Amino acid sequence: MDRQHKLKVIFIPKLIFGVSLLLLSLTGLILDAKDNEESSQEDKPVASPTPAAEASSESTESALEDAKAEMEIGRNMAGKLLAFYGVVNDKPLVSYLNQVGNYVAKAGSYPDRKYMFAILDSDSVNAFACPGGYILVTKGTIRHAQNEAEIAAVLGHEAAHVGLQHMYKSLKSMSADEAKKLQTEAEGRKLNDPYAMARRRPTPDESAAGGALAKFLMSASGAGLSVLQAAKAGMNVMLEKGLDQKLEFEADGEGVKYAINAGYDPKGLDKFLARLALEKKKSSDKTVMDKTHPTIPDRRKAIAEVLNKMSADEITGAVLQKRFQGFQKRIAKKSVKKAGK
Repeated sequence: MDRQHKLKVIFIPKLIFGVSLLLLSLTGLILDAKDNEESSQEDKPVASPTPAAEASSESTESALEDAKAEMEIGRNMAGKLLAFYGVVNDKPLVSYLNQVGNYVAKAGSYPDRKYMFAILDSDSVNAFACPGGYILVTKGTIRHAQNEAEIAAVLGHEAAHVGLQHMYKSLKSMSADEAKKLQTEAEGRKLNDPYAMARRRPTPDESAAGGALAKFLMSASGAGLSVLQAAKAGMNVMLEKGLDQKLEFEADGEGVKYAINAGYDPKGLDKFLARLALEKKKSSDKTVMDKTHPTIPDRRKAIAEVLNKMSADEITGAVLQKRFQGFQKRIAKKSVKKAGK
């Protein structure tokens, strides 16, 4: 065997052996490094959530509970109002009202809120905004309006109450003593009213959801109302005492803006109230609306200021009288049918 061939035979096995040792060494180093890393991780304490993260989590949970409470109170109040006054069960009517109401609400400051509109079987002119988005309009309100722009402005007023949480915030800041006093005053007025039994108000009750929620609405004083207590107090505010007048003025102003943003005639609400004032001159009866809202002249004055700031005279909006009249005729047919029973 020549010298060159001998070198190849000797060198190749040694080379393979050397590479194998190198690979084994590298593998050992990698495994040692991994073990050291895992050991180091085990030795380190588990990081606790930061105060900011905990606060954020608690805030989210609190907001969800708050939303549940608002919905439960509103559901309770709306259900009792529907049971007390009766409901107009006409799908085209209700569908139309929801179409207009939601369209106006989407043009407002709280477009992501959900709203449900229903018609109360009552000839009085009024509408109610319950917490959580339940809005109830009387049959008399629809009959009184002359076009869609007017009913849209009324619905805008109620949607503003819900979006701004006027009723819910009022109840949330109310102490148990204040709620009890409100209830006592309401019962006292009924005792002095010979027609109280004929207009007996519905009493809220607590649903399974409300009981499971067990949520207390804390006031600034630390005293609070349960969902059931808040719903009872809300009924008294809605039907007897009324919200703070400045909240009603705010709802008028915002409702007008919502209707204008939705493309309706800017003077819809003002015209609606102007005719209502004329009708009231013919009757001395005091309605729920009279007890719970500012006077019509004061409301119209405040609305005029809002319209003036918006230069409403330069805005042309839709009236949609023809479409509304078709809707209004269905209300008239429902009334005739009921009278003929």
